[in-house]
Amino acid sequence: MVKWNNRLSVQFAVGSGVRQGSCLSPSVFNVFINFFIVQLRHKQTGCHISSLYVGCLLYADDILLLSPTVAGLQEMLDVCSDSARSLSLSFNVNKSHCIVIGKMHSYVIQPMYLDSQCIEWTNSIKYLGVYLQSGKTVKFDINPCKRAFYIACNSIFMHGADINELALLSLQESYSLSILMYAAPALAFTSKQIQELNACWNSVIRRLFGYNKHESVKAVLLGLGRLNVRHLIMQRKLKFYKSLYLSNNSLLYNIFCMRLMLYSDSDTMLQTVFDKTGDAMQVIRSMF
Repeated sequence: MVKWNNRLSVQFAVGSGVRQGSCLSPSVFNVFINFFIVQLRHKQTGCHISSLYVGCLLYADDILLLSPTVAGLQEMLDVCSDSARSLSLSFNVNKSHCIVIGKMHSYVIQPMYLDSQCIEWTNSIKYLGVYLQSGKTVKFDINPCKRAFYIACNSIFMHGADINELALLSLQESYSLSILMYAAPALAFTSKQIQELNACWNSVIRRLFGYNKHESVKAVLLGLGRLNVRHLIMQRKLKFYKSLYLSNNSLLYNIFCMRLMLYSDSDTMLQTVFDKTGDAMQVIRSMF
């Protein structure tokens, strides 16, 4: 039965599934979802880092399949279809998309099929709140993030007309800035994108303290003991790399080592973690 406002509905039978919030639910879910991973790993189709299989990445029920070839991707989709059928499960094809990153991104590729249903190729997908764009290299679309950021900012300004500036700043940092910085340490933004994100936050500081559009807010941030977005990303990236370096998860550690080998000469944050240098704020300040 359902309880609502201290009232109970009529009794009804639940013929399948588990109760929402049940302690058994995560365990049952893990048993089912692990079957897909085991089948794909056994097939050995998909991407690898050295000898480590990374062709299937999951967060809860969001499954990401990575394949270096179109034929390999279709084979992985077939494995998923067969696995789902044996478990009496089904995929929502309307929420499934394919995207190309690499030299073939401009080619016309035939649609993929999942359980006899067509999956179209797209130029952009959203995965775990991050918008990936098709291209020769991995690119990220920050425009949806900027829109969500401004919506949150305007909402706080609209409901905080009688609150003093420092309290409003604290609210903006807690609720709006976190939207702008979502997943930023793990993403490879271009210099232009970082400038755009920095401009978004600077516009909030200007509105908060009554500055004109073209006035610099560097002195305000310095006086308040705050970092701008560019250096906030550097600070958080340093902590992110450090957590990868110290991780017991072999996949995360291997990703860090691979990036260290490829980008250590150009990425100061990576070199800092590898040298086990002091705390994040001290390193950031030493760069000024």
